[in-house]
Amino acid sequence: MTSIASAGANSRYRLGPDTFDAASANLQQILAAAHQNKTRPVCLCSPSAPLMYVAKIQGEYYLKRMPGTGHVHDPSCDSFAMPPELSGLGQVEGKAIVTDDSGDTTIKLDFPLSVRGSRGPVPSAGAGEADTAEASPSKLGLLGLLHFLWDAAELSMWRPAFARRSWRVVHRELIAAAERANAKSMPLSSVLFVPPPFSVDKKDELAAARRRFLHHLQPVKGKPMPLGVLVAELKDMEPSQYGRRMRFKHLPDMAFFMDEDLCKRFDKIAGDKIRDVEAVEGAHSIIIATFSMRGNYAEIRQIAVMPVTEQWIPFDHDRELRLIGAMLDRRFSKSLRYNMRVDAPIANAVLLDTSPPTALYCPSEAILPEAEAELVEIAKDGVYPAWHWSAEDDDMPRLPAPA
Repeated sequence: MTSIASAGANSRYRLGPDTFDAASANLQQILAAAHQNKTRPVCLCSPSAPLMYVAKIQGEYYLKRMPGTGHVHDPSCDSFAMPPELSGLGQVEGKAIVTDDSGDTTIKLDFPLSVRGSRGPVPSAGAGEADTAEASPSKLGLLGLLHFLWDAAELSMWRPAFARRSWRVVHRELIAAAERANAKSMPLSSVLFVPPPFSVDKKDELAAARRRFLHHLQPVKGKPMPLGVLVAELKDMEPSQYGRRMRFKHLPDMAFFMDEDLCKRFDKIAGDKIRDVEAVEGAHSIIIATFSMRGNYAEIRQIAVMPVTEQWIPFDHDRELRLIGAMLDRRFSKSLRYNMRVDAPIANAVLLDTSPPTALYCPSEAILPEAEAELVEIAKDGVYPAWHWSAEDDDMPRLPAPA
């Protein structure tokens, strides 16, 4: 999977005979030359010397890790990512998510990006619903796609220096993550719509750019209707004549509608998640949805929601939220489930400032005793030492001290 963390102060790199780091005065010139010549810098954080690549984002050059190499970097390196088996990525990597030697990723989806007729597919909250079987590892569901993008954008990684992370950063990194991914034989960036930060002064300019991007999603008579993929923060919802209008932050001048049937299904799968967000100061509800264009408004076809903290870190339940809050002055990576159920035996997060890193397990208080016993046994055999917060204990155990 592609990491899009920019070059960090903790790492040095080699390009040809020369070495450099993030503080190098001529960093942009070095990266520009590597981008133009399609050469790959080497990260010197570990004896494995993992390859990097250079991406150009809004006129600036950024150094990124090659897909599938995150766990090869040293844990102190800004390009490190947890081993895939500690999250839902391990189930789908190489199956639903396939990366070639050039660093480009192909994603297999279990939902369409075009439809015939007026009715859309049944909405999905991804895996995790108690009354559904675990999703196939061969294709990503809607929520699984959002988890892929969040991981690829490094938004599941945290260090205290990220305290000023904003929607501007989220937008920039999600767009960059999509640029090296393909789905349904097309670039993911051609259908992914992430609204940029809204400004009243640039309202007309933003609206014009949005119309240009969405123009190819307008229906053409006699052809399948193309669908876009929206990733945005939910602002609120209000009744409309035939269902509900959804409003998103940074999109005050575009309307999205859901019909009544979709509203009922959405409330069933997402109601608790939205209430969890409303109960937490500063938290956000991130929506991923497929949509079709109808002139100047959009109809939502399939939808899922992901609660995130004020710092844009995803969380599944209150205990996980408390764990994240206790680690905001630490370096850690949040595990995402992709297609896996909410009770799947994976780590909730990995502390990166211990030596070695520490896998953190804090199951929901609703977990069955036999499921938690299985989790404990799996954690004992894991790649990293395990820390466990039992579902029976309200008080969180002391976290391992940083090295």
